[in-house]
Formats: sequence, C-alpha cells, structure tokens
Amino acid sequence: MSSGKNSGNKRKSFGGFGFLTALEFMNDDDNSNTAAAGNNNDDDNGTNNTTRKQHPTVAKDTPSDRHVLKPMASNQSSFTINLTVRGLQFYKENVQSIDIESTISLQRQPNNEHDENAIAAYNGMQQQVGHVAKEQAAILAGFMDENNIKLEGGLVKEQTDTMLSISIDVTLLNEDKRDDFETLYQQISGVTYKAKKQAKRSSIIDEAAVEEYASGITKQDSETAATCTIDICQQPTLPWKKNEDGSEASWPPGPEVLEKMCVGQANDEAWWQENAGLKPPSQWNVQGAIDLLPNLSMSRDQKARASDVLDDAVHGVTNVWSDETLEGMRDLMHSENFWSHRGADAFIRSFGGPYVLGQQEGKLKLIKGSPHIPLTEKICRGHNLVYEMVHCEKPPAPGFNTIIFGLNLRRSGFHYHQDTIASLKPKNEPMIRNQPVVTTVYYQKPSVDDGKELVLWKPLLNFKPKGDSLYLAARGIRTTHGMIHVQRAGLQGHAQHGIFHTPLFSKNEEEDDEEDENIVSSDPRRGYRVAITARITHPDSEKRLDPFIKNSHYQKIIGPNGLSSLHLS
Repeated sequence: MSSGKNSGNKRKSFGGFGFLTALEFMNDDDNSNTAAAGNNNDDDNGTNNTTRKQHPTVAKDTPSDRHVLKPMASNQSSFTINLTVRGLQFYKENVQSIDIESTISLQRQPNNEHDENAIAAYNGMQQQVGHVAKEQAAILAGFMDENNIKLEGGLVKEQTDTMLSISIDVTLLNEDKRDDFETLYQQISGVTYKAKKQAKRSSIIDEAAVEEYASGITKQDSETAATCTIDICQQPTLPWKKNEDGSEASWPPGPEVLEKMCVGQANDEAWWQENAGLKPPSQWNVQGAIDLLPNLSMSRDQKARASDVLDDAVHGVTNVWSDETLEGMRDLMHSENFWSHRGADAFIRSFGGPYVLGQQEGKLKLIKGSPHIPLTEKICRGHNLVYEMVHCEKPPAPGFNTIIFGLNLRRSGFHYHQDTIASLKPKNEPMIRNQPVVTTVYYQKPSVDDGKELVLWKPLLNFKPKGDSLYLAARGIRTTHGMIHVQRAGLQGHAQHGIFHTPLFSKNEEEDDEEDENIVSSDPRRGYRVAITARITHPDSEKRLDPFIKNSHYQKIIGPNGLSSLHLS
C-alpha cells in the first residue's frame, strides 16, 4: 500500500490499523496525473483539491471514466464488495471443485511469513485455494483482527487460471466503529475499482502479453520440426475424389447435383454470400490430403489399412470464405472481452453448445457456449455447406450448430488428439456420435505465415512406422489463411490429428562435406493463429453435462464469456 507522503495528508488509524483516507489513496497512487487533474479544475482557484469535501475519484481524461463513490446511508451496517483471490496456480487440486457461484470463505492468517495482513480463501470443503489480493487484505486485516466486521457470503463471479473475483458481504459488528466503517467502505471500494481498471488494461493481449505468454514455446516447436525425416512440401496431393472408373473427379459438382442439394449454382455469388458468407464453389480450390505413406518404413499391410481409414476422408479447401466474412471474423475476434484463457499461450471461445477439452480423465476442461449471434450462425451454415459439397452428403443431424474459436499466440498448439474418445464419457456427452470435423484456419499475418503449419493425420490402430518423429503420419494438409480442412464423419474413432510447424529442408553445402546432407528447420509464425472449428452438439447438451459438473469431472470450467481482448493491430 502506498505511503501517502506525496499527498500532503497524514495517516489516520482505524480499528487498530493504519489507513489512508480514500481520497489520499487515490491521489497518492495516481501521483502527478491526479494532482494535475485537480489543479486544472476551473473552480479550484489554485487551491489543493484535497481540502474540499468531495467523494473520491480516479482522475481520467474523460468524464465517462470517472469513478464517483456514493456515500453510505447513516444507518447502513453492511455493503457488498468484489474481492480478488490470487495464487490459484499453487492450489490446483483444491481449485478443481470451484465453479461460477461456488462459495468461498475467508480467514485471517496473521502469522503468514510473507504478509502479516494475509487473508486466506477456502473452497466449500475448507481447502485453501489462494489469498485475498494484498492491497485489499491490507485494508481489511485490521478490522478483522479487532472483530469489528464480519465477511460472509463469498460467491465466485469470475475465474481464470490464477485468480477469482468473489462477491463478499461486509457487515459492521461494532457500532462504536461506524465512522471507521464508512472509511473502510471508501478505501476498499477505491482499491477494488482501481484493480478492476488495471485488470481491464492488462487483459489486452498486446505484444507485451504475447512475449509473456509465448516465451520459449516456438523454440520447442522448431526442435520438434527438426526431427522430421520427410520433405512433406514435396509430396504429392491426392485428388478431391475419384470417379467409379478411377479417373479424377472434376470440381465443382454439376448443376444436377447442386440442385439436388437444394443449394445455389456453382457461380451464384449472391446466393452463397447471403446464405453462408462463402464465395461460390466455382472459385473454391478443393484437394485431398498430402499422401505421406509412400515415404514411411512400415509393412505393406499397415499402409493398406491406413489408406482404407483415410482415403477420401480428409480434404483442404482454399479461396472459400468471402472477404466480407473474413473481415467479420477479424472484428469479432478483436471485440472486447472475447477470449477466455485456457492455458499457456492458448485462448478459447465457444458459441452454441458446450465443448470439452482434454484427452484424459482428471484433465478435462469444460468450455461453456455463448448464445449465437448472426455472424456465428452464418459461420455454422458455411461449414455445413462446405462439408456437404466436399462429401456430397449432409453432415449428421442436426448439422454443425456449435463454433469454437481456438487462439494460439505463437505455438502450433495441438499435438495428436481426438475430439471424441469412446471411453471418456464426460468429454463425449455434449456431442453426437460419429462427429465430423470442419475447421477454418485464420492467420493474423497471412503474408508471412501462410504455409508455416500443417495438419497431420494418422490411424490409431496398427500404424507403427519406424522412427520416433511426430511427423511420421499418413496424411497431411498445409494450412493457409482462410482455408478449411474437412474431416469425414466417423473418422474420430479411427484416427488422430494435430497441428505442427512445417519442416523446411535445405542442403548443407559446407566444402568439407563429401556428400550434401539435409538440414531440417522451421520458420515460426510471426502472428497469432485461430482455429475456428465446427461441432455438432446435442440440443440438450447442457443438461447432459449436469451430472459430470456436480461430480467434479472437469478440472476447469471456462466461459461462456471471456475476460481478454486481442490488441487490434
């Protein structure tokens, strides 16, 4: 807590604890900015504004940012305030049971070796989950020690990996301390307001935040890329599909096929933009995946089985979204408090139904879905139509109705995983069986990052190529800005997929070498990447999750609304 020596006011002692007045706290913390604001008031006549009777304010350039605290009523004996609980990362096992509206209790820790004003926070099972923010504890501790106030009714309102925001009722127990109680009210309100403003500023994911979240991550991805033994960029790409006679089918499907699908014709720009935010199919580039099997050291039978699993199952579609839709995605992803932090340099947001992250029991994270807005509904329709056009059949009913935005600031992000796992019911419960996957890849800086990553697929069973590189996969698709990769329904139970840095092969041309050797490296992204993935969830998916939530199957519950904002660059 600041000393107040710059404000010209003296400390005042309340309830056995030294406090600054609320106004002094504000002026001292804002330093010259607050003083300047006071001296610039037209009615000050050059006098120091701390001598005037007024409610404490945080000086800002615009009136809309000004915080004016209402006085307490003369007989008011309680008030509600939001407190911040920090340090959750040190109590991970105890935090797993906490959700929005969970009850938190507080207890003084006067013998805490790090802070004599410490106030510990406990979950409903009386397990510690963190401490009240130091600046808030410094104000409350003295009153608690003197038994002048009671804190109760703590409910969780916001939650991240490292902090909680809880709503607490503060009740006066000693009528002789009523004057001090109002000062406490002013003090804690002022600190909470300043903390909220600071949290809002720090929630901006700007370049400094990127450095903090992503430090060292790209180095790990580059080291993984260096283990690749296949020059993936030089491998052939499979066709969209083959005709019955074995010849390659031409794109797009013919007028009769499109009419049967009840969609616009292949060159009808207006229909595709209005209904799905897409360019007309005549402008799409549709290809099968890169075939990596010929380069793998494994038996012919294993390769044949891998082909059976993956043939005609994965595709890449480029030049598919209209510029207007891509711009709308950009604006949406940069809107205020869009993102929730899921860990490391990764952020997430869901619209529609819920989604469960994780591959193991005990490590699952539940992402709650926000209600759809017109743009996310259109993105769902676009993914439905792309799937239908590529596979010449509709996705399973009721069709893609949930959109998950997954942001990675620098790292590739997704090693091999499944979106549904038969043995993991808490993960599968929101989604229909035989889940297809349709994902749009969005790059912040496509001019420098296009092609720097690829999606790899490999079968789950009887797929054992010689070697230990993560790049020993059966199929791959190199990603570019705005492209969509499409995975056929039913593949989830038979294959895994992941996103990796694209390995770059070059020759070592040192003069002393008798033979040139390949040097494998990667060129890490310079901007963020967002995977916008469509899912099909049950209409009653929220109800289906209730038993798992009550039994604490989820390590963390995220959303539906976010706390962080991407810096608009």
